[in-house]
Amino acid sequence: MQQLQPSLDTLHTLMLLLPLLATMGQCDDHYLSQVLFCQPSEPSSGLLKMFDGDQMFGYNFSDNSVLSWIKDFDKWRDSAFPNPSNISFHVNLCNRFREDLTEALVDITPEARGGAQVTVFTAHPLRLGMQNTLICVINDVYPPALTITWRKNADVLTTGLNSYKYFAMEDLSFQAFSYLNVTPYHSDVFSCEVQVSGDNRTIIGYWIPRYPVPSDLLENALCGLGFTLGIIFLLLGFVFFYLAKKLHNKD
Repeated sequence: MQQLQPSLDTLHTLMLLLPLLATMGQCDDHYLSQVLFCQPSEPSSGLLKMFDGDQMFGYNFSDNSVLSWIKDFDKWRDSAFPNPSNISFHVNLCNRFREDLTEALVDITPEARGGAQVTVFTAHPLRLGMQNTLICVINDVYPPALTITWRKNADVLTTGLNSYKYFAMEDLSFQAFSYLNVTPYHSDVFSCEVQVSGDNRTIIGYWIPRYPVPSDLLENALCGLGFTLGIIFLLLGFVFFYLAKKLHNKD
């Protein structure tokens, strides 16, 4: 029987089923939770603090710092994860549990995978030749270990990129975002290519400008059309007035 050791390593995501740091405060259908995961792939550990379905904070294990999802949360950042020593303890516990569970379930439990879906759209209304940001949304990420590549006209982009961030979803999967600063033109083709760790597939989301009419050009065109119609109706009015006067004189 083929060994499933690599596949079973992905059972690190079972850590999501065990909220090792979960603290939930119920109040009028709202909840505050912490989600910890550990895995053999990078990132090897992750810790998120969520309010309902929205992320508030993420923990940076490289320098033991706290990252706020939006600037308004900065005032609570110092109290988001108050005890780093507890975090280290739970990460070690998570890894020991993952290793023991992987060894116990070799050739028993199949690999668990999400079916990642990729969507790309702009952060602001599109205007050709004007700076914008492309957002690549990856849904149903499982396990939370991605390689994301941005391309423009088939060329790999290495500038204008912002690192991606994870959201923990209620169905125990993850959602990830990646951002690319661009100045789009009508001939551009952008793509967001996503590979999930341990998966041979590459999932691609494309974005192509839809040849929008710039707002100032549209405004000028509408003004010109209105002015032209005004002149036409004025001339028609003179013609009808002349014809009506001519018929009146004949009578």
